[in-house]
Amino acid sequence: MSFYHAANSLARSHSIPFAIESVLTEEGLPALEADWNRLSGNAISPNVFSTFDWFRSWMKSLRQEGQGSHVRPNVLLLKQDRAVAGIAPLVLRQPSRFGFSLRKLEFVTIHADYNDLVLGRNSEFETEAVIEHLARTAGQWEIADLRDLRDTGNTIARLERALVRARLHYRLLPENDRCPYLPIRGPWSETMPQKHLLDTRRAFRRFQEMAKEGFRVRFVEKPQLEPGLLERMIVVEAQKHVDGKLSIPVLGKYFEVFQTLFNTLGPSGWITVGLVEQEDRLVAWRLFYRCGDKLWDYLTAYDHTYANLSPGKVLIGSAIDHGFAKGLRELDFLRGEEAYKLRWTSGFKQNHRLLIWNRRLKSRFSASAYLKLRA
Repeated sequence: MSFYHAANSLARSHSIPFAIESVLTEEGLPALEADWNRLSGNAISPNVFSTFDWFRSWMKSLRQEGQGSHVRPNVLLLKQDRAVAGIAPLVLRQPSRFGFSLRKLEFVTIHADYNDLVLGRNSEFETEAVIEHLARTAGQWEIADLRDLRDTGNTIARLERALVRARLHYRLLPENDRCPYLPIRGPWSETMPQKHLLDTRRAFRRFQEMAKEGFRVRFVEKPQLEPGLLERMIVVEAQKHVDGKLSIPVLGKYFEVFQTLFNTLGPSGWITVGLVEQEDRLVAWRLFYRCGDKLWDYLTAYDHTYANLSPGKVLIGSAIDHGFAKGLRELDFLRGEEAYKLRWTSGFKQNHRLLIWNRRLKSRFSASAYLKLRA
């Protein structure tokens, strides 16, 4: 395990001093599991995309894809009295084009819809410690490109205050894709907008009429205990269409990642899978993450042979009923404003992209190029 040790200047200006250690190798990750799980489990606003297993699974996938030489962990541990008080789950990516290489700090994967620092109860000081560390180590990176940052209260404001104090340059940009969400205050029939309610009721009636032919909906809350479930989901995903064209598979492409997530996050209650089945045949599925009192709708696919049954509508409505029965307060459709999501809600959450650079010439030049591409 490789470390960088630094006493944070907060020790001089605040009563809460931190030291920071940087874990720079995959071999160093297992030692973080217990502390990382503790922080994720105690988070006020839990985030499956910031868990230890999510990070480790995607790091392994990057290595297997041959990107290991260009991406390595750059996980920052915030320690107070030798105890881990916070974690910044970052990687250092080194893309190269036309002979020009760039050292770029970012989150581990684009497949996360919300990204966070994994902080404890002193989040104001912990955020400042992370940013001051970036300022001190400015010679080791050119760009910090933090995508899909969510704002859970005053997260963004804390980051901006810390960046100003550290005298780092930054630009805060809204992400193009917002995240539709729906408060769960009752069954779907009491939640859905009136203008679409009749159409959805028809879909449920059609589906109920097919029950005599073996059709059913069920929710699997421990997917690791159902052998072959992921393989069945991949078969349905393989014929998924978006805008009339076959879509790029996610589960099929990253089978090992999701099998690992089923096995590691499943026992802790992070994963729920909604299924439409006809006897033993899988007709449709939705992969949900359960984050505290929220249900996150991550991926879905259905067999187009059964399109007339509207299995997508049936699963969303059933998920609302399932969430209400479980005491959940929100269904989050995550990133993207697809038409089917907008049938259910008009509420949105806005993620942000935080681009940070330093005073070095290469860093300023890289930031300018990124901002021009964004424009």
